[in-house]
Amino acid sequence: MFDGKIELSDWYQCGAGHQRSVFAHQLYPNVLVKVLKPESRGEGGTRRSKRRLRFLNTFKRFGAYRTFQREVDEFLEQARRFSLADRVELPIPRIFGFANTDYGLGLIVEKITMSNGELAPTLRELALSGRLTATHLKMIDELFERFCRLHIVMMDVNPGNFVVTDRRGFEELICVDGTGEKSPLHIFAFSRRMNEARLRRMRAKLLAKLAGTLACSAAVSGDESVRAALGRYRRTDQRNRSIGLSPDPAL
Repeated sequence: MFDGKIELSDWYQCGAGHQRSVFAHQLYPNVLVKVLKPESRGEGGTRRSKRRLRFLNTFKRFGAYRTFQREVDEFLEQARRFSLADRVELPIPRIFGFANTDYGLGLIVEKITMSNGELAPTLRELALSGRLTATHLKMIDELFERFCRLHIVMMDVNPGNFVVTDRRGFEELICVDGTGEKSPLHIFAFSRRMNEARLRRMRAKLLAKLAGTLACSAAVSGDESVRAALGRYRRTDQRNRSIGLSPDPAL
């Protein structure tokens, strides 16, 4: 699909996370390119880390690109289980491969859009703009139930990692980032029960972060029932942060 090196100066940045930036191009409406931010990788693609972890990280394979490896592993695990005849639409983007870019190695992934071709909005964007509804909260529940059924492993949860699309004629929630096994022992990949327990915690954490987004000064007032529904997660998150615990997953 891409020959040689992609010059991302010709692309536009459509998203960014803690470690990665995401680029799109109007000539390639179905794909995005994920690259590591320069400050997140060292010489030779090593991972920048705290001084006390730097020595251990020098012996780990993939360096700063371990986040790519985890995401690819999870996609492969899900893709191997279904053939085209199964007609299963996974709640994660397809991965098309890698490409060399002027920002280093890039991961080429499916671009999740709306039916009009525009980039699908994230839960964070919906919350900030006052467009988050009770239907979206129900979609979060349904997505995490689906993650449990499919045994999808997640390494991170953030409102910016989930988008709402209507590309199939109805609204649905897709997780566009944060999948993969982070545990070195792969305990969540091996144990469905432990993964389900972790997904419950992650669901609660996502709702707590959404509540925090609604509470920030930049957020536009929206559906008050949504704010009320998320209120207990916000309070739980604040209480657990004060004592150094993760959000309580009581569902």
